[in-house]
Amino acid sequence: MLCLLLWGVWGFAIKIAYGKLTWSQAYMLSSLASFAVTLAFIFYLRPSMPNFNRFSIAAVVAGLAGSLGYVFFVKALERGEASIVLPLTALYPAVTVVLAFLFLHEKISMHQLIGILLAVVAVVLLSYE
Repeated sequence: MLCLLLWGVWGFAIKIAYGKLTWSQAYMLSSLASFAVTLAFIFYLRPSMPNFNRFSIAAVVAGLAGSLGYVFFVKALERGEASIVLPLTALYPAVTVVLAFLFLHEKISMHQLIGILLAVVAVVLLSYE
């Protein structure tokens, strides 16, 4: 629930930032704030550096994809309405489910498939004017 609440505040706050900031300024400041949180967690948890293997590579790919996705997200928010951009980008779990099905051979239940289809329909309805 905290994740949902904080991500909702985050999307709202970044849209407000566009009132006087360019997308690159908003990206820079929000990324610096994220980096500060990351440093705090590293300082607190003091994790050891993992061995270099396919799992650590997957973590690096996740970080790169997340960061690049965020660049495109803030660029989309600069050009579009938050009420459209946020629901559309909230479909990312559907991409995860499809990738897990294709590459990890995870099953997609009928309920999950219906949920994905309804989510797509919801985004279409939210973005239709």
